[in-house]
Amino acid sequence: MAQTANVRSIDAIKDFKTVLINFAEEARVALSSAEMELNHARNWLERDQLAYWRSQVKRCQEQVAQAKADLFRRKISQGNSDAISDSDQKEALREAQKRLRHAEEMVERVKRWVPILQHATLEYLAQSQPLGDHLSGGLSQSLAVLERMITALEGYVAITAPEAPVISSGGGSSSASSTPMAPSTGAPASAVSEAGETATAASEDSSTKEATPSEELAGAEADVEPD
Repeated sequence: MAQTANVRSIDAIKDFKTVLINFAEEARVALSSAEMELNHARNWLERDQLAYWRSQVKRCQEQVAQAKADLFRRKISQGNSDAISDSDQKEALREAQKRLRHAEEMVERVKRWVPILQHATLEYLAQSQPLGDHLSGGLSQSLAVLERMITALEGYVAITAPEAPVISSGGGSSSASSTPMAPSTGAPASAVSEAGETATAASEDSSTKEATPSEELAGAEADVEPD
């Protein structure tokens, strides 16, 4: 069964093609930007943040070691005397240990975030890859189909329709005989007219040749009238 399409405007198809091209360009830019952002986030998390907090752990460990050494020296100098206080060294040690614990926690957090980001990236790529593949290959085929459609429709519109035959007022075509037909017999009207004239002439002939009874009686009387 032949397929048909109710196309009302070729310009609408052209406009759709233009919109599709613009959409494809914007989609390519969006996909490229999203991929760049993902790469930036992965590099920032795996390289910058992990390296930064590991270095902070090392630095805090050194600070803790320094604070312990200061406290130890303070206790030696203090001896058994209560005149010299070591509260400042103890507070510095607590702060150094607090910073160390925070740096170690951040290292563990970054390590947990790395696989989460990788999983989210894979899910995104699974959703966006079909669109990217279509924009790379399938879109050109779609645009080619639209172009062929536009060309075919414009060619169809440009076709000139054949002229219809001229129909006379009597219902026949222009190539039919112009001789009118008698309505009852279907014979030409000229033949009917000639037949009528012949019948009239024959009637007049017979009327001149046949005498009425009164005329015959008058003729007979005239024949027997004496001189």
